[in-house]
Amino acid sequence: MIQYLDILYKQIDGVDLYLDLYLPSSKEKTEFPSVPVKPPLILWIHGGAWMHGDRKSPHLLWQVNRGYALASIEYRLSCQAHFPAHIIDCKDALAYLKREADKYGYDANRIIAAGDSAGGHLAALMGTSIGQKDWEQPGLDYSVQAVVDYYGPITLRGEWPGILGADNGLKDPDSVQSQFLGADLFSKQGRARAAVADPTTYIDGGEPPFLILHGDGDDVVPYKQSVYLRNALERAGVPVSLYRSFGGGHSLSGHDVTSVVDAFLDYHF
Repeated sequence: MIQYLDILYKQIDGVDLYLDLYLPSSKEKTEFPSVPVKPPLILWIHGGAWMHGDRKSPHLLWQVNRGYALASIEYRLSCQAHFPAHIIDCKDALAYLKREADKYGYDANRIIAAGDSAGGHLAALMGTSIGQKDWEQPGLDYSVQAVVDYYGPITLRGEWPGILGADNGLKDPDSVQSQFLGADLFSKQGRARAAVADPTTYIDGGEPPFLILHGDGDDVVPYKQSVYLRNALERAGVPVSLYRSFGGGHSLSGHDVTSVVDAFLDYHF
């Protein structure tokens, strides 16, 4: 495995944002001898309630040994900036990675947006909001060719009572969701921002294939969040698969899960 660590991709408002890049070694034999010279790239977005976490432990790192490149990015957290700063940073990281593809040797035309929890939400948003001019620089390509969403929250709107669980903290203006949005979730402004942050807002049928993975025992982000996303994508005719981990909590691992991800990536790439 070849590693390029601590690559500065953006500076904004006194904040330096970095990514780590992992590439299959040319000396290593991948699982598939037919892997092209330029591998597909997985853009990994970490979780942590949009306010914690870091890029140093990308969940899909095992895919590098299977012939995929992986970039693990960081973005401004809610203590640094409110939404849509998070998704704008993710899109700027994507633009940087496309621009630098020839330098590092991965395929800029085959990119998978992936993430877990809050990162899963941002990955889903990367897949559905392609072409949103307010979040993108003119003339650049922000397309991704697939999305892998590990148990990401999708709708934050207050009119969905209980969809984020039984946490009464939702009504607290300092709740995770309100800090993310920069407004009380139940205020008029908060509801409007929640609609803008909802990936289903942008679905028009032109989205790339989605793989969603979620445990039905998740007590942090309820399983029905992923059902909500799956149903919206299906209605629009978007290829989507939802893997339900029976009894699974807010973390998924094991052979069954990795096999599902492997099969999805290898089918499309």
